[in-house]
Amino acid sequence: MKSRALSCIAIGLVALSACGKKSTRRDEIVECSSISLDARGTTQCLVQLYRWKPDEATRAAQARARELDSLKTHQEDSVWALGVDKHRRDLQNCTRRTDPLKECLLVAGWPLSRRRKATDSIWNSELPKHRRELQTCVAKRDFNLSSCLTLYYKWDSDRALATADSVTRARLSR
Repeated sequence: MKSRALSCIAIGLVALSACGKKSTRRDEIVECSSISLDARGTTQCLVQLYRWKPDEATRAAQARARELDSLKTHQEDSVWALGVDKHRRDLQNCTRRTDPLKECLLVAGWPLSRRRKATDSIWNSELPKHRRELQTCVAKRDFNLSSCLTLYYKWDSDRALATADSVTRARLSR
């Protein structure tokens, strides 16, 4: 009796696994997004593999790309939050040093986006000081503006060059 029941169960399981599960539209989107690099690739996969209409495939692929970006950002933020004490120490140590902040944070292992946000935040907190420095250098007509900002006030060279270009464009447009 037991062996007959077991054989019936085994036959039932084999039959169920042979039938397979019909894929849903969500499954199709997930599968295509996992084998493509961007929304365009996901769209092509949905149209070619599952015969989706191009407009529907584009909307679904773009929504999936936004979803994946959101998940990635959440994961990065979660991992970053685990080392918050170390990051505070890194930032304190780097602001005390004479090296440019972004290079110091690079050596500390900070990703590019975090370094940019930290340097911009610190820069913006000291904006009145930077305006005075800019005014002082603009007053020195015989000196290159970006060189003055970099040499005397230790501005980042990229920021100093961008500021000098902006001042030059403003002067020319008058």
